[in-house]
Amino acid sequence: YEAGVKWRSGGFGLFGTLFYAETQEQNFEATSQRFFDRVYEAYGLELEATYGYQGFFISAGATWTEAEIAEDALSPAVAGNTPRRQPDLIYQITPSYSDFGVTIGANIIGSTDAYAQDNNSLILPAYTQVNLFADYALTEGLLLSLNVNNLFNAKGFTEAEEGAIVDGRSNIIRA
Repeated sequence: YEAGVKWRSGGFGLFGTLFYAETQEQNFEATSQRFFDRVYEAYGLELEATYGYQGFFISAGATWTEAEIAEDALSPAVAGNTPRRQPDLIYQITPSYSDFGVTIGANIIGSTDAYAQDNNSLILPAYTQVNLFADYALTEGLLLSLNVNNLFNAKGFTEAEEGAIVDGRSNIIRA
């Protein structure tokens, strides 16, 4: 279920959506050789905003999600846990300025921490990545671009195969 509003006035826009979802999954995971038979529940809020004034423009968005494994017919111990790789908050913001055929700006994306696996033992840390861009319109239809991705060399782990570091074994996490 979703319910939302959109509002625009002048150079400003604000959009918000509340959501609730219940999904089922029957699956087989090749890496762990395990079957899944689950029900997930999630609710949250998506917010987006834009603003433009003369050559300045900014867009931003964030999604807050509260999710859980509601049921698991094959592994009932994970019921009530947060699903793997599901952060509470993801976000992005992109400010830019354009004038005389030149556009400069930044794109900042990030996530709060998340559990690597459904056992909720190993945490993938939060991260923020900063990217820069500059464009120059040489002619109509020809653009010269310069991009710097991950300016501060942030480490953004979004997946990991293991759910914990196990003492006495390899102590390696594949992420």
